Amino acid sequence: MKTPDQHAVDTDTDAVPFTARLATVGVLLLAALCAPRETSERAFRLLDLLKDSSEPPPPAPAPSARRRAQQGGR
Repeated sequence: MKTPDQHAVDTDTDAVPFTARLATVGVLLLAALCAPRETSERAFRLLDLLKDSSEPPPPAPAPSARRRAQQGGR
């Protein structure tokens, strides 16, 4: 069982990466909104890279397109 002091240390070590990421996103957001155009575009690209979600898969071709491809593109 953890003592209250050990629990406080775990909480502090969890807070450090969260605070660093929050500060990074804050600076990028500020740059994206207030900086000159070129810097703003770069900041938006970096914010896009920091997202946790991956790109959605491309949509599957329609059944009629698959049939045309199988028939030789008629």
